[in-house]
Amino acid sequence: MKSLYRLLPLLSHDRYQSGQKLAETLGVTRPTISNWVAELGELGLDVYTVKGRGYRLAEPISLLERATIIDALNPELVQALSVFDIQSDVDSTNRWVLDQKPDPGRWSICAADYQHQGRGRRGRSWRSPPGSSIMVSVAVRENLSGDALYCASLIVGVAVVRAIEAVIGVCVDLKWPNDIYYRDQKLGGILCELQGNPLDQPVVVIGLGLNVNKGPAGLDRDVGCLADIHGQLVDRNRLLTEVLNHLHAVLSELQAPGGLDRLLAEWGRYDCVRDRDIRLIRGDAVETVTARGIDGQGQLLVENPDGSVRAVNGGEVSVRW
Repeated sequence: MKSLYRLLPLLSHDRYQSGQKLAETLGVTRPTISNWVAELGELGLDVYTVKGRGYRLAEPISLLERATIIDALNPELVQALSVFDIQSDVDSTNRWVLDQKPDPGRWSICAADYQHQGRGRRGRSWRSPPGSSIMVSVAVRENLSGDALYCASLIVGVAVVRAIEAVIGVCVDLKWPNDIYYRDQKLGGILCELQGNPLDQPVVVIGLGLNVNKGPAGLDRDVGCLADIHGQLVDRNRLLTEVLNHLHAVLSELQAPGGLDRLLAEWGRYDCVRDRDIRLIRGDAVETVTARGIDGQGQLLVENPDGSVRAVNGGEVSVRW
């Protein structure tokens, strides 16, 4: 853990704490505390500084607590856990769980309060202020068909929508193939990676980045966060618990007869681009088509200007509107 993150649990939003007291508690110098506060500000965390009074957070933060989450997980999921770790800061939760590959039927989970090298589709950077978002990766080895593996990001999206609705009572949207939206503002994304032979129970790594109480700044698109939708701060521990429980539920549903078809049909109810004119982007090539939902393999169906309909593979294009 980077040293400055030891400061986070000591900072309060409702009272100032002196730099000297913080320094004594952490065994460092007052200038070190000042430098750490400045660095937290550069990472997007607002800390008020008043000479003679000290430091306090501009608003509360909800740090992740492993014991709190474990106590609220479904017993079946707890039994399946191989590793469940909460990191104050980590380079990449996906990378972390890849180093903790689970045995068949087991799960490895890593969540973080801050992620240095979070990334989305096509390697894009995605970083949020410390203690503000859900950043979690889950490595699983389950008996999933090739079709289910191909649709992994869509299936995870269903679990995320269910979890968010359980916590804040709002149904958000999904954008093919792996984004979470609300009223055209991006709330987060899903990144699924496969390790091993698809025919031999491979490791599936599911990465989720979700803007909870604040979103990343400086992106080239509108972003939102759940706190703005909810009208108040959201408990990250409860939300992460719901995400994991619903993820476990959908993977169980997926293995039942007809499970994939039912989950893809549910995904279609959250589809925010269906019947909209969209731009398909392949490198420098851009074409305008109309989205027409997804097919039974999770591919995007688009209507061409001449009225013909074709399926688009998730690895081929980006979608904008």
